[in-house]
Amino acid sequence: MDKDLNYISPNNKYADKIHISFSEFSLFNQCGHKHLVEKHLKLTESAMTVHLFFGNAIHAAIEKSLKDAIGLNRRIDFFKRTFAKDMLDHMRDEPGFQQELDDYLKQGEELLNILSIEDIFSKYKIISVEEPLFEHIHGEFYFKGFIDLVAQNRESGKYVIIDWKTSGQKWNIKKKLVDDTFICQMRFYKYFWSRKNNISLDKISCEYIVLNRLKDKKKSDSGCGGIQYVEVNSTNEEIYDSLQKLADTIESIHINKRFPKVKHFGNEFLGCMFCKFKGGKHPLCNNNKNQDKQLLLENKNKSNGKQKVN
Repeated sequence: MDKDLNYISPNNKYADKIHISFSEFSLFNQCGHKHLVEKHLKLTESAMTVHLFFGNAIHAAIEKSLKDAIGLNRRIDFFKRTFAKDMLDHMRDEPGFQQELDDYLKQGEELLNILSIEDIFSKYKIISVEEPLFEHIHGEFYFKGFIDLVAQNRESGKYVIIDWKTSGQKWNIKKKLVDDTFICQMRFYKYFWSRKNNISLDKISCEYIVLNRLKDKKKSDSGCGGIQYVEVNSTNEEIYDSLQKLADTIESIHINKRFPKVKHFGNEFLGCMFCKFKGGKHPLCNNNKNQDKQLLLENKNKSNGKQKVN
């Protein structure tokens, strides 16, 4: 899906700037070594999954609804066509493909039925949809992102930044809001959007809208898990701390070139539940404490290259 290509075209003034997105920031702070392998040296790619395609299709349907004011039936049809195409293109030969396709189509339809885009239109003035950010951090480093939705409350005049999240089941909100890395996303968006548009931070609020496919992720027939509205409140000091963490991450990646593995406890790696390298047996994650230095040396040209806008 195109996202304002004129803004991030390789031919524009940002083309030679080193950038970092929240997803890259999050990956590095979960496991620097995985970031080294996937993002910095690009020795492997993240796997395409049904969860990725489902989330993309839901986002695309909501985005089209907000931009073109299409009704519920067209919204659901757009989701189904988008999701089915991606699944057929990439996962047709996977075991249990048809059942998984049918289940996710049903769950997506249920979610869109209970998410009222029309209520958003009535309560808010739409300011931007998929708004691009490419904002200077320091030196030659920039923050890159896309904000799902910025809206202005018709009564109060205040702005809200909204990020759509799809999830297997309901969030443990308390756990999410004390996750120092996770919570940075909204702090980055709030700060950089405020600066870009010259709007005071105290006039901006942030909210995740979480679309949960299931009541119980372990039971595919448990029924729709519903929608959670999660407000994220941050003090100026907390935003500053997050920006400092962003600067430290950039320094580790591009200046000091330090890519620490996630901490090891017993036979498992904290934060590696879904990592294809987990367990220490994969050649790209073999517990060698000097492995990051070896990989950087072996791929010296890549490690010295700039990560440009793409």
